[in-house]
This record gives sequence, C-alpha cells and structure tokens, in this order.
Amino acid sequence: MKTCYLHVGLHKTASSSFQQTCAASIKHLSQDHLHYPIFSCPTAKPARLKINNHSVPLRSLYDHNPSEYHINRRWKIKDIEQANHLYQLQWDQVLDSDSSIILSGEGISLLPARALEHLISAIDSKGFAIQAIALVRSPLDYAHSIAQQLIRGGQYLDVVGFGDLRHPMTMTRLAIPDGCREIAKLVSVFGEAIRFTPFYQACQHPMGPVAYLLEEFCGCKSIRSYSFKQTQESKSNLWVRYQNQLNARWPRFDRKKRLNPDYIQLPDHYMSSGKFRLTRSEISLLQSQIDASNTNMIDLLGDQFVQAQTEPIEKLNSQDILDFVTGLAKINR
Repeated sequence: MKTCYLHVGLHKTASSSFQQTCAASIKHLSQDHLHYPIFSCPTAKPARLKINNHSVPLRSLYDHNPSEYHINRRWKIKDIEQANHLYQLQWDQVLDSDSSIILSGEGISLLPARALEHLISAIDSKGFAIQAIALVRSPLDYAHSIAQQLIRGGQYLDVVGFGDLRHPMTMTRLAIPDGCREIAKLVSVFGEAIRFTPFYQACQHPMGPVAYLLEEFCGCKSIRSYSFKQTQESKSNLWVRYQNQLNARWPRFDRKKRLNPDYIQLPDHYMSSGKFRLTRSEISLLQSQIDASNTNMIDLLGDQFVQAQTEPIEKLNSQDILDFVTGLAKINR
C-alpha cells in the first residue's frame, strides 16, 4: 500500500532544511520509491516556479480564507481562484501518484481542524496510508529560537540585554508561542496516525534532524548520497545582541509598518564564538510563561518534551563587547 509521509513541522525544527534537502534529492528519493512534489505559482509576483514548502499550496487550498493567507498577500496574488485552480491541478497529479509521497510544511499545523480533516480525506480517498510526524522543541529552546528570529527580523526586545551596557527588562507584550494549541489539535485530528518526537532527539542522529526524518520517519536508504541543505543558520550570541541594540534605534519597520530606510543590519558573514542563547536573568523574566508552557506540554506529550537542548549562557562582559566591536572595525576597513 502506498504511504503519504506527512511532515507538519512544528516551527523552528529544521523544516526548511528538510524541504530543501528533499527538493535537491528527488532522484535519490525516487530510488527509495518516494516522490517529493514541487509546486509552482505563475500568478505570483514574481512568479514562483519551485515551491518546495507544501504549506504554501495546501494552506491556500484548504484554509477557509486563502485571500488572508500571508504568503498569498506577500506574493501579491490578486486572483486567488486562479492560483488555487492551478494548485489544485498540481495537487491532483500528486494524489494520482502510484508511489509513496512525502509532504512537508510547518504551516500545515496551523490549518483549522476542519481544514485538516478535509486534507486527510483527500489523501485517504486516493488510497494512501497516512503517517504524520511533528518535531517539537521544548518551551525553553523555543524561547531561545523565537527571540533570535524576532531580532533578525528587525524587532527590538527589551528582554535581551547587552552586558552591563543594557540590562534585560520585562516585556509585558512578549508572548512566546509554544505549539501546545497546535499539538492538541493535531492529536485530536490525527489520533494514532501522528507521532511526536522531541527535537533534541532528532538532533542526536549522527547526521542531524533532516537525516532523522529521512531515515527514521520516511525509511530512506543510503542517505549519505543525498544532497543535504542547511538553512536558517543561527547567528552568534554577540551578533544577535548587538543587532538588537541597533533595532532599538533603527527598527526595520516604523510605527505605521513601513520599511525604515535607516534600518541597519549587521553583515551576515560576521561570526563570533558561541550561538545565541538567553541568559539566566533573561529567562527569569520569562519564567512564568515557560513554566505554564511546560505544564501544558507535559499534559499533552510527557516529561521528555520539556527537556531543554541547550543551557542558558552567562551575560556578556566588557571584553566580549570590545572584541566584537574590534571585529566589526576590521571588517569595515
């Protein structure tokens, strides 16, 4: 019986790397009797001809209000019906496949329960057995990751300090999503057809979380010949913290959500030792949120899903900051 291996994220668990690796390894996947579909959207501006994140077509097809889907808006798709008609033609071809298929999209987990049920019904009606998986970060690890993402996106976070030059402060408006709502929905809709794996366990695979998904979930053989891709590389601790201070003065967007022409972004290639992590004092300001998320996560999935992959770090000292500024000066000479 053919199988649909449905990877639904969750967010911040190497989903983009998995999708790009699959897209770059289609010939190898076919040798394992697996098909990874690539979609296109010629009505987007500019046209998108190689869509490897299946969240995009499936959210557009199954969400109750696709015109409000942020990708459709970002891609300036004016005629949603035409775009979905083209997506549907491609989707029908995928479902008519005689081989097993891999679908991957972290945004699939954000579909409403009814929309997920319609998606499952469409796949099931074509004779596929559905096996779904979601990798799950602990709430603390997710806090590290989402803080970096927000800063890289141009926001300023009071809770992220800069040594003795700026101490962390409580942010009443900072709500860290933990995925618990999505997990509860996925459990309700998929039942025993979905498995959840702590992200740190997937990372323990000798070749990383993408290899875990390919080998342990999809059953791929000879994965060493695959074309592995890595996206969204973490920035260094100093890079994120200094960028946060630049965002305080020159945010990417102004109060009217317009792009700020004075926005400054540090060079991507600048690296210094140590990945970004929140400090213990910063975590203490978020502790009530993290504790509540941990309680919910344990109730849903168990204790192993709240184990943090990484430890907090110590705050910057004066020498750290001096070394960083010196490094920037050398780059700009």
